[in-house]
Amino acid sequence: MTGSFRTRIAAALGTLALVAGGAVIAAPAAHAGGPDCANYLAGGNPHRGGPIAEVACGVGSTGLPTASKLLCETVMGKVGQVGPAKTDTACKQAAG
Repeated sequence: MTGSFRTRIAAALGTLALVAGGAVIAAPAAHAGGPDCANYLAGGNPHRGGPIAEVACGVGSTGLPTASKLLCETVMGKVGQVGPAKTDTACKQAAG
């Protein structure tokens, strides 16, 4: 039950960010910050990252003032249950 709830929250926040940020998330190659953030969260192993980390890093790389940082930290910290120090560093990397 918890896994499906997290998936729904991540999907809802990802959709919100896509609507707010336009096609920025649809073209993640345009932002180097997102992959750097996901790689940091995976501990340097790109195969260890998960969909929640990818959504959070994608949201953090949108460049929306305040909103992208807040959404990144919310998705990563509350939904992904990543610690606050790691969340702060990853979201800063996502912002580029």
